[in-house]
Amino acid sequence: MIGRPDDLPPPVWTNGAPHRAADAPLPASPRAIAAMSGALLALAFPAVDLNPFAWVALVPLLWVGLGRGVGVAFRAGWVAGTVFFVATLYWLVLTIGTYTNLSPLVSVGPVFLLCAFLGLFVALFMAGCEWARANGVELALVAPPLWVVLEWVRTYIFGGFPWVALGYTQYRTTYLIQFAELTGVYGISALVVLVNVVVYGAFRRWRDGQVPGTRGLLALTTVLVVLVGWGFWRVRMLERMAPAGAMRVGFIQGNIAQDEKWDPEYQDASIDRYEQLTDQAVAAGAELVVWPETAAPFFFQNGGELRDRVVAIAQRRDIWLLLGSPAFTRTDDDLLLHNRAYLIGPDGSFDQYYDKMELVPFGEYVPLARLFFFVHKIVEGIGEFRAGTDPVVFETAKGRFGTLICYEGIFPGLTRRFVAAGADFLVNITNDAWFGRTSAPYQHLAMVTIRAIENRVPVVRVANTGFSAMVEVDGRIRWRTNLFATDWRVETVRWPGVRTLYTAVGDVFVWLCMAILAVVVLFVIARPRAMSMDGRQPA
Repeated sequence: MIGRPDDLPPPVWTNGAPHRAADAPLPASPRAIAAMSGALLALAFPAVDLNPFAWVALVPLLWVGLGRGVGVAFRAGWVAGTVFFVATLYWLVLTIGTYTNLSPLVSVGPVFLLCAFLGLFVALFMAGCEWARANGVELALVAPPLWVVLEWVRTYIFGGFPWVALGYTQYRTTYLIQFAELTGVYGISALVVLVNVVVYGAFRRWRDGQVPGTRGLLALTTVLVVLVGWGFWRVRMLERMAPAGAMRVGFIQGNIAQDEKWDPEYQDASIDRYEQLTDQAVAAGAELVVWPETAAPFFFQNGGELRDRVVAIAQRRDIWLLLGSPAFTRTDDDLLLHNRAYLIGPDGSFDQYYDKMELVPFGEYVPLARLFFFVHKIVEGIGEFRAGTDPVVFETAKGRFGTLICYEGIFPGLTRRFVAAGADFLVNITNDAWFGRTSAPYQHLAMVTIRAIENRVPVVRVANTGFSAMVEVDGRIRWRTNLFATDWRVETVRWPGVRTLYTAVGDVFVWLCMAILAVVVLFVIARPRAMSMDGRQPA
């Protein structure tokens, strides 16, 4: 059994003597090994994209963290988690340092605190695994569901920050990850953790001079082969299906510099650029043209010459035009801002609009504002942004689509609501200029690809500075633009018209993982009582 209490890794040595106390300190070398685990995991993510590392990245952490007590396991997990998040979220230093009054040097502090907080999720994972191991529970039974539940909690706690969930490392392993239409990205995360656990078990037995057991390796190999085979069949089946509908869509990447975007002197020039690119897309047959998030750098709802220009673009060219613009709602006491997407019809109507529902913490709003009263928002603006309440599905003559604004595309639960409401395909408009030339645009695109698999809908992604991309229903990226390039494309977007289990029921896999953990806890609690009914102490 993997992780039996009587089958421990080599003990910690203190002053030449073995020591296994629960509060044993974590020596320098295990800390380094735990940090290496976090670094290996970070390398599996874009832009480095060494995704095979994900299958073994947790092995060093499990080796140094298990068998030495819950406290040691917790600290080892925190070291690994903090290193991982620092290595994958380092770009926040550039974002904060460039677009706030803080210098990059000063912004290191808040970013490290965020990464240290996120590292607690890995710490809790390791502490839970050690507790289960110490109570005789098979590690392969508890580690995958525990990781999944913690990832799910991270998606929603304090406004939610599900960036770089483990399953996203495999976004390029097309045939393996097709089962995400059943489990969501969380199923992929569980599979990666399971492989790490089995590899760790084999490695530990080898280090102990034993022959690695073949049963677990054989079972895991069978699971992987079945998943790849099913994924291959599923992809081929989707390719052979007659499309339920199709639409010619124009992707417009304006590449407007962030320091010019909100300057009134550049407003006309920005619209000029988008109009020229739109003309080229219309000439290539576009029926729906998509501009990026806040491509209209003014309050569209206020009217005026700029709005008239934009509406006239759709009317004269007889197209549907989707674009982002800030908006507001007046109340008796305040002015509430919205991050909004408008759909302008060929007849010049613009009564269809959607307000972003998942706002960026410390960007568009401050979570726990009374506690963090001293925190200034990253985004320049007045007042707090107010989240929308409903997933709006836009209607056109050719098809229906849902619009995900900015990082809404990394929220599985939100995305499925658009498709469940009838969207034939998804459009993700974003402005990734905030990220600069870092790994963040690569990470952002990778995460959106899994939404296509979960819901079996194509994803049209249009970004101000890139990456704009076309994502197929099997998660493959048909093409992507270059970063910081002015570009346009026209694609025929086809959708199969099928609905997945994930679209229908959502995160039922997460609830199953919670149920497994609850059963494990109840088993551990109840077992000593059941064993001592004859009056003897449990062994």
